[in-house]
Order: sequence, then C-alpha cells, then structure tokens
Amino acid sequence: MQTWLIYGILTSIFWGCYILASKVATSEKYFGLKSSHVSLLMLIGIAIVVTANLIYEGKSPFPKSKLGIGFAVLAGILWALGITFSLKALNAGADVSKLTPIYNTNTLIAVILGIILLKEIPAANQMIKVVLGAICIVIGAILVSF
Repeated sequence: MQTWLIYGILTSIFWGCYILASKVATSEKYFGLKSSHVSLLMLIGIAIVVTANLIYEGKSPFPKSKLGIGFAVLAGILWALGITFSLKALNAGADVSKLTPIYNTNTLIAVILGIILLKEIPAANQMIKVVLGAICIVIGAILVSF
C-alpha cells in the first residue's frame, strides 16, 4: 500500500473522530463550551501534535520561500475558518450525522479547484468516476440536510 494512502486513511479516521469530540465539547447536552473556547483549546492540542511531529522529524531549516510561507499561512486561515463555522454549527445544535456530510462537500470543492487551478485533470477513463462521485457527494449532502 502506498504511504500517501495510509496517511489519507489515518486522516479520515482522526477527522471522523475529532468532530465527535467537538460535538461533546460544544453541545449543551454535554459540556456546552462556546465555539471560541473550543477553538482555543483545539489550538493547544494542535500545538502539542505539531511540536511532537517537529521533534520526530528532526531539525530542519525554516522555509525561506515567502510565497510558500504565505500559502501555508493561508491554508491555516482557511482551515481555522472552516473549523470555526463547524463548531458554531455544533454549538447551534447541529447533529454530527447531518453536519458532517454537508461540510464534506469540501471534497467536491477541492476536486473542482484542483482541476481548474492546479490543472490536475483526471485521465479520460477517470473523468466519469470523478463526475459520478461529485454527483453522489452533492446528493448525499442534500439528503441529510432535510
């Protein structure tokens, strides 16, 4: 199995579990923390994992590409905005089982942006799978939102 695929599966497992922990933290049924407090506490958790990963990977010089750094910071801002709004949705009473399929339409957005901006155009034999997969994602999000 390819390394990137293992990482992708682990990402799915951890992100699938993080939303459950977020729901327990924000829901009035459990702890009822404000989304801003949960975000700040998540930042501590992120710092712990990032620090451990830096230690594991060993010393390396800080990147010198200003544009690369800019895109990395932009990615962090976009991720934080997404997390902020998902926590606000949970705090407003959203069910994990309804919210998760809706925000996972991000897959569709990423595929479209990858094709348009990064020119990651699927091969002809893959195009039908990509289009059908995208349609299924949209249908799934619509079905769970009612």
